[in-house]
Amino acid sequence: MSHNLPSVSAVLLTLTSLVALPVHTIAADGSHDHHQHQAASKADPHAGHDHMAMDKADPHAGHDHMAMEKADPHAGHDHMAMDKADPHAGHDHMAMDPADPHAGHGDAAAMDENDPHAHHRAMMKEKPKAAESTRVDLLDKVLVDQDGRKVKFVTDVIGDRIVVMNFIYTTCTTVCPVVSAVFNQVQAKLGDALGKEVILVSVSVDPIRDTSQRLKAYSATHNAQPGWYWLTGQKRTVDEVLDGVGAYSTNFEEHPPMVLVGDGRTGDWSRFYGFPNPDRLIAQVDKLRAARGVAMGK
Repeated sequence: MSHNLPSVSAVLLTLTSLVALPVHTIAADGSHDHHQHQAASKADPHAGHDHMAMDKADPHAGHDHMAMEKADPHAGHDHMAMDKADPHAGHDHMAMDPADPHAGHGDAAAMDENDPHAHHRAMMKEKPKAAESTRVDLLDKVLVDQDGRKVKFVTDVIGDRIVVMNFIYTTCTTVCPVVSAVFNQVQAKLGDALGKEVILVSVSVDPIRDTSQRLKAYSATHNAQPGWYWLTGQKRTVDEVLDGVGAYSTNFEEHPPMVLVGDGRTGDWSRFYGFPNPDRLIAQVDKLRAARGVAMGK
């Protein structure tokens, strides 16, 4: 008798399908996946690492404390405010200007007490001023020249000649070498007149250190020829001479750059501040000589 019962194979196939169904359903929606706390997926093995918020396109994403960006590995360094176009940007304490690497250093830095020549550096930036007619008090004090000879300032050095005078000290590295270089050019332009009708005089403002030997060595660096006098002496005496011509300074390192051009015979003197062009000095000498009736080159 046949009741058309399903075969054993069919029953087993049905049971297998019923058991497999929830397995496939779980795999499809992942609702009960035991790895949920990592939210891992085959497409992204790092998914679920929320504490890093890592992204496949940017393995460094999520590093909020650095705020790093792929386009700029230095982004987020707010304490420097660095910019790719300017690696020095953000150095606000210097306020540097690319056109001037020294910009931002301020006037206070230019006058740093650790730099004894700071005052001179500041003065070197000033433009030369026009010559001023001036009065001087020439004291006939005994000084010492670069050869160690004792000479009287008025009687033996100036006399009745035309004088071009500056004020220097041998340890100066800013103003004095420049002024001395100007005098070297004046010396060349004077030619045969040097030492005869016209003389150059350099008076030390630091007589304690500037011995005659040091002045001799210093004068050689500027190719000083006969007719160019370099004077030093006892400090008190030198200070009096400097004061008489308006060149004394309490701090010799801050003495102003100046040149005197005058006639020892007529007492006609002019004062140049800064760094006058050699031709301006020669023009003044020529003016004094013309007043005597002897023009330069005639």
